[in-house]
Amino acid sequence: MTLVIAFDHPLVDSLCMVLNCSGDRAPSDFQPRSDEPLELPLFIRRKVLLQNRTFKFHFLVILLLFPCLVKGQQWSGILATSRATDWTQAGISGGIPSGSWTQCGSTISAYGSSGSYASPSTIVNAVAACSGQSKYVLLGAGDFYLNSSIHLSGYNNVELRGSGPQATRLHFNGTATCAGGFGSCFVDFASSDTTYAGGVSTAYNWTSGYSQGATSITLASSTNIQVGTMLVLDQCDTGYSGVPCAGSAVDNGNFFNCEDKYVPSSGPGCSENGPENTARPHRGQEEAVQVVSCSPSCNNSGSTTVTISHPLIHPNWTSGQSPQVWYIQPSQYVGMQGFSIDGSGISYSGLTFGTAFYNLANFWQRNVSLTNFANTSTYVWQSMNGDIESNYYYGIGQLNPSNDASGINYLAFDTLIANNIFQTGKIDLMPSGQGAGNVIAYNVAINAFTGDDYLFGTIWTGHSNGSDYNLYEGNYTPQLLYDQTHGSQLSITAYRNFFPGFESCANGNCGSATLKHSQSTGIQDSSNNRYENIIANVIGTPGVSTLGYTYTNASYGFYNGNGQGYAYNMGSGNQGISNPIPVDPYVVPTSMRWGNWDAFNGSTQWNASEVPSGISVYANPVPTSFCTSSSSCPPSFYYSGRPTWWSSSIPFPAIGPDVSGGNVGQCSGTIGTPGQQAGTAATSSSQCTGTSLKTAWGGHVNATPAMACYLNVLGGLPDGTGPSLAFDATTCYGAKSAQASVAPLPPSGLAAVVD
Repeated sequence: MTLVIAFDHPLVDSLCMVLNCSGDRAPSDFQPRSDEPLELPLFIRRKVLLQNRTFKFHFLVILLLFPCLVKGQQWSGILATSRATDWTQAGISGGIPSGSWTQCGSTISAYGSSGSYASPSTIVNAVAACSGQSKYVLLGAGDFYLNSSIHLSGYNNVELRGSGPQATRLHFNGTATCAGGFGSCFVDFASSDTTYAGGVSTAYNWTSGYSQGATSITLASSTNIQVGTMLVLDQCDTGYSGVPCAGSAVDNGNFFNCEDKYVPSSGPGCSENGPENTARPHRGQEEAVQVVSCSPSCNNSGSTTVTISHPLIHPNWTSGQSPQVWYIQPSQYVGMQGFSIDGSGISYSGLTFGTAFYNLANFWQRNVSLTNFANTSTYVWQSMNGDIESNYYYGIGQLNPSNDASGINYLAFDTLIANNIFQTGKIDLMPSGQGAGNVIAYNVAINAFTGDDYLFGTIWTGHSNGSDYNLYEGNYTPQLLYDQTHGSQLSITAYRNFFPGFESCANGNCGSATLKHSQSTGIQDSSNNRYENIIANVIGTPGVSTLGYTYTNASYGFYNGNGQGYAYNMGSGNQGISNPIPVDPYVVPTSMRWGNWDAFNGSTQWNASEVPSGISVYANPVPTSFCTSSSSCPPSFYYSGRPTWWSSSIPFPAIGPDVSGGNVGQCSGTIGTPGQQAGTAATSSSQCTGTSLKTAWGGHVNATPAMACYLNVLGGLPDGTGPSLAFDATTCYGAKSAQASVAPLPPSGLAAVVD
């Protein structure tokens, strides 16, 4: 039977609804060919509740009747498949279930007092009673004074919800152990399975199914593995093999996964301090998936082929590096939103977290305000497919420049971290362990308080080896730092970000210094971090990024720019001087820089010489059809349309070489003048105390929703100084979920044949 569908046929809408043509995360792996039958991907079949049936279609698509069907990955034509992954897999499938879940039980009224802190058992028991019901427990408005943590372990399909961060305020004078024993915290969700990399007792050999994009793998055994089990895939580092891994780091000159400490007199290591010990020894490359099905069956002692929830990300899985699988039985579909916690009374010692997530699949945190924590504000460990979005972090590390507290510290896989505001913190976002397939998007990180003249990377791409194939999109932060303190990170993509390479020192945020003298670059890609994709960003600051285009230092990667800097620092050694790492000659030739506007040149660079089209491993052709000097770049590598939390008054995309007339300009005046905001990014002259706003960055930057919230709604200062702000996501963004988008305009005058 042949069915001809005109553009205005109602079946068009029905089919596109099933296939999510206009959803936030379009089915990017749905790539029909006209010469073979097509099976809908598993997640599409789930959406239409047809898990046990298969539809096959033959499509002859004339022009673009169904753009969601003919479209590949949103980066297709720009990135080679070996250098990217399907980032649309990140986050919870269908988004945070804020609108679809109903309340469970009665609203819990505020209780306890500042003079008499009470047990959190009322809250814990309510969550326990509602576990498994796909409902939320609601905390009423007011101040809750609690004498211990809200520790939620072993629960599923339940949310802890406050009435809003300005309405529901949690206070604690005691904590309890959480996160599998790694620390204490105030509010956490955790699996009752406390397995962690350092304590794995059972691992199975992974015997076949290594190709990038594979959706099934074969294991020597599947004992205790069941549908829904979280599998952690790993293999020995480059130069190692066997069980346990034995050997030494061997730099292969290309995809070098390494954690060994570099010792000039004895060997070719890669890191300043050696392993972070967040993975099994010498097994830093990891991915996490869930079991969808097994053949011949799950939980058997023989060879088992396992269908997995996500296609394999890395292109270098190989039997020669002894790949294995170990497992976690996760808690699932748990989350929190709508309250605030202030950590002012907590000291740095004791590793106390504000919120924490441990051994979970499909988890979330939204619209939570965490202020003045001495240590990590949000901690995520060995978890996958989370959404951490539209939160507010202030005073990270309690303005103590001597510690490395972070706003969000995570070892996560396929997790979305989006639309968060970080104000005043030395490190705001840092993956301190392994993780692949994550999307870090549209966050604002401002004022990396260090107390000195050193420009510190507020967003780090990793702090150990194995933080690979992650996407950084649409963020505004002074610097993106590719770290190598504990190992290498590979194939990380930075797309449509704003990295000024500058922070003001005018108002006490640099101690006695009046200018940022050291490391003033928008992107610092340190040695051994290779195959990076840096595309369509806006980098540097007019009047500051004047020393040069690219900096590379053969000693330590340091430079003193006397208040000025470079657009890039590429391939330099470590930031410290105790164990100097030499320049990495492979960083620049394996990395792709394309379509970035930089302040040194004052223009967008479309240099074919900066595209690694001629390298022997994981080459990338020069783009010719998409994202060129004469054609626009895709709005996003993650979202297929404007998210609902993205105001219709803000252009989408907001940042990039193909954006014009942007509303972000630069405060005029002499940089470093006390009381002023000179040199900083702002959206109006009223924010430029004592001066005015002038056009800058080529008009290629608009304020993203988080930046507009911070500057225009909350009244934050452009340099990030000042007190904490009265944040509420519903005031800033309105929508309850970041997982729906504005549908594209329907096609017209087209036809297709479905055979």
